[in-house]
Amino acid sequence: MTETPEGAGPPPEPQQPPDALWYDTGHGGVRYRPIPRDKSRPLCHALSIDLEDWQQSVFDQSLPVSGRFVASTYRLLEVLDYFGVRATFFVLALAARKAPDLVRRLHAAGHEIQTHGYNHTQATQQSPDEFRRDVLQAKAAVEDLIGAEVYGFRAPRFSVVRTNLWVLDVLAECGFRYDSSIFPMHIRGYGIDGWPRYEHHLRTPAGAELIEVPIATLELFGRRIPMGGGGYFRLFPYAVIRQGVRWLHRRGMPAVLYFHPYEFDPDAFTYLDLTVPLKTRLHQGLGRASILAKLRELLDEFPFAPVRDLLPGDGG
Repeated sequence: MTETPEGAGPPPEPQQPPDALWYDTGHGGVRYRPIPRDKSRPLCHALSIDLEDWQQSVFDQSLPVSGRFVASTYRLLEVLDYFGVRATFFVLALAARKAPDLVRRLHAAGHEIQTHGYNHTQATQQSPDEFRRDVLQAKAAVEDLIGAEVYGFRAPRFSVVRTNLWVLDVLAECGFRYDSSIFPMHIRGYGIDGWPRYEHHLRTPAGAELIEVPIATLELFGRRIPMGGGGYFRLFPYAVIRQGVRWLHRRGMPAVLYFHPYEFDPDAFTYLDLTVPLKTRLHQGLGRASILAKLRELLDEFPFAPVRDLLPGDGG
């Protein structure tokens, strides 16, 4: 695998430009500056979970939150506790209201708690005012629950794309310090081609500043390959995932991975009181039975930490 330049910008990590230099992302006038590595700290990869319920967030947003995500989250939590790993949970406000004790338990255990929005409405389906109300309501709901500040955000379905980069201004205005919503390649209706692949500072044309933490991708023969979690993690053999994380690790580049609680629930479709088409069952269910074992192998081989540990300074 060989690394390729980020469009017209600077070379990718580990080479670093001076702090004073900002580079054009090539999208909407947004500029970026890579975050220099703190070589005094051991390299860690980042583990993140979008805490949501499958039937409400994925299948039909008009349905109530089922609560089935609670047991599968505790199943995941057992694995994280066994390996002594702390993760970032981007918590949907509706999920927090359904299972407040779970969210408090995650916070008390030292996991990073941030927000995934209020009810899983994609940012591409909202006006700036609607999005602002959504994230402020979600931020307040989670903060009230855990008694701590929420300053990180991940949009439902990575729905910050080239046509709604105003989201970055709204997030900064609402007090967020980092975002993890931009998938750095275009795939199946989301993502932005050519976006910087590693964590970086952003500056919008309006002057707002934010840190962006993209999901892990690889470069193979000049093309980007998704490997950061979700369906890719379910369907790829572990050897492929391991090679991808190892490739990044050897170059001093953290891999940011993401999961959902329902991916650790292989029997869900048997028990959900829903009529789910076969195509959806296959698309959403294949590989669920193997994902926990793959994650165990990964946590046994590589160091993982919350997203906040990738941020400059104290992460907060």
